[in-house]
Amino acid sequence: MKKFISGMFSTLFLVFNISTAFSQGLDPILIDYPDSIIINANVVSMDDAGINENVGATYQAMAIRDNRILKLGTTNEITALAGPDTTVYDVGGRTVVPGIIDTHAHIWQYAQSHWGPKLGNQFDITAEDGETWQDVIDKTLKLASDVKQQFEPDEWVLINWPRKVAGLDKNVAIRTHQIMTRQMLDEANSTQRIAILGNRGVMNTLAMETYGTYFNGDYPPEIDPETGIVISATVYRHLFAEELYDLTATMAMIEQEIREWTAYGTTTFSSSIESFRQMTAVLALDKEDRLATRVAYGLGNTFYITMKFHPYLGYDFVGYGTDKLWFNAWSTTSNDGAYPLIASTIEAPPEIKERELLRSRVPFTGEFASQGVRFSNTHIAGDRTLDITMDMIESGSAQAGLSLEEIRAKRHGSDHCNLNPRPEQIPRLKRLGMIMSCTPMYIARTNAVEIAEEYGEQYLEWLVPMRTILEGGVLGVYESDSHQIAGTGHYYFLSQMVNRINIEGKVIAPNQRINRIWALKTATTWAPYYLHMENEIGTLEEGKFADIQVLDKNYFDENAVPDLMLKTVRPLMTLVGGEAMYLDPHLASELGREPVGIQPQQVIRQIAEWEAEVVR
Repeated sequence: MKKFISGMFSTLFLVFNISTAFSQGLDPILIDYPDSIIINANVVSMDDAGINENVGATYQAMAIRDNRILKLGTTNEITALAGPDTTVYDVGGRTVVPGIIDTHAHIWQYAQSHWGPKLGNQFDITAEDGETWQDVIDKTLKLASDVKQQFEPDEWVLINWPRKVAGLDKNVAIRTHQIMTRQMLDEANSTQRIAILGNRGVMNTLAMETYGTYFNGDYPPEIDPETGIVISATVYRHLFAEELYDLTATMAMIEQEIREWTAYGTTTFSSSIESFRQMTAVLALDKEDRLATRVAYGLGNTFYITMKFHPYLGYDFVGYGTDKLWFNAWSTTSNDGAYPLIASTIEAPPEIKERELLRSRVPFTGEFASQGVRFSNTHIAGDRTLDITMDMIESGSAQAGLSLEEIRAKRHGSDHCNLNPRPEQIPRLKRLGMIMSCTPMYIARTNAVEIAEEYGEQYLEWLVPMRTILEGGVLGVYESDSHQIAGTGHYYFLSQMVNRINIEGKVIAPNQRINRIWALKTATTWAPYYLHMENEIGTLEEGKFADIQVLDKNYFDENAVPDLMLKTVRPLMTLVGGEAMYLDPHLASELGREPVGIQPQQVIRQIAEWEAEVVR
């Protein structure tokens, strides 16, 4: 009671002083000084949301208070606001832009592989030149048999296979040709839990049964009960989180991974949560104020599969949460597979079409729509999968009695743009108000070459077709979907939208190139629409969160930074809510401060190599 009375008098005192200040003509901003100011900067707000090359208003400086942008203006105007305890960042004319918003990244998976404790139960099977898949099988079965004496009963034994052997992709070899089954693994070892990892893998019976316990002992989803073939990487993401790491370890590695991503300019990312422990860990990190970025999460396969036990979850609570953590969508995690296991309408030889995949979980898309909830954060690679997904959204929404405007207000999403959308799908996407979240990663991966060889070079126009999407009036936003960011940074990916250079160094589908302003808008201005947070983040405007990057180069200067060198841009400082989560040692020295955060050494080395190539 005393605390309440004391607080009441403090509030009345504050109101009295503010009223007095107004009556005396004092600027209310000066009642409370900024926490920090950035001066002598090239502040580019990116506040023009149009599909144009206008970056919006520009300024010299900004003031930050209580996590938000208080004031934008000239260096003299902002410096005048500073108080005795205001932190001053004089950035020496450097370019300041909004933080990167990555709309699809598997942070939890990256955390496990990057920061997780080293596991003594993981083995790599390799294939030498001239060896076949039969050699890989023989090595695997021998290993499975040999480890029986090495580990305790029921322990996990995890095996990695090579991606391709004798020209045959591992995923195709497992799913289509069934070169390994649970029966083969059981015969070699039924004592430990044996799992061959990957987007397509295989488990022995003991491992399958363990996974099934998380789903009330029912048929384990995403595993063929007859063969033990795993048809989704989400199985392993779930099991790693639940079986291999305790909550303390899970929290520690997620915290580290998220903090690392601030060194690449990330201030917000979105990801599906695929296990109960991941959910607990992220909630706990938020409660303890240990999240370095903002996190918009989707509820993935673990949750929708168990929705029948928790029907109250079928509620549209998009945006519910805190300033750092909020719910974004329901997700099936993926409606088809990673290339080459996609579902396409393209005519192709039988051996190509027989490997195409639609997941059994696709109908859940319609179930979400029928409950009036938002669908996004989901892998949709092929154009046929996108057709079926839109069918499900429309039919489910009709069951829910939603009008077209109500459907559009959901902003349902489709992620990846691996081989979609085709041009004919654009009007329907626009009519439904859907948002396309696209990763430029695919442009420089081997599947760009494989698409040209297996389907035809003309279909590279469907590979991350950003120009088609944007000029068609559909909102396209940026995602990384890759831990490759740790080696290249976000600006390499953004440069791929501009340059479209494949792994062989060739420009592919040049008609789909977009300019650098559009590329940056996909990761700033437009990205928060995917997260239903456009009023809070994505642009530098007064009242919005102070999520900011200070860049080492002027991204907008085409003479200083030609298109081919956009990949060499990186942040020297990243602020989230005005707090420095990353500060490069060189800028820290200029500012008279200590460096902050995890230094991106791989990115720095890679950029140095790119710059050296130009000199040579």
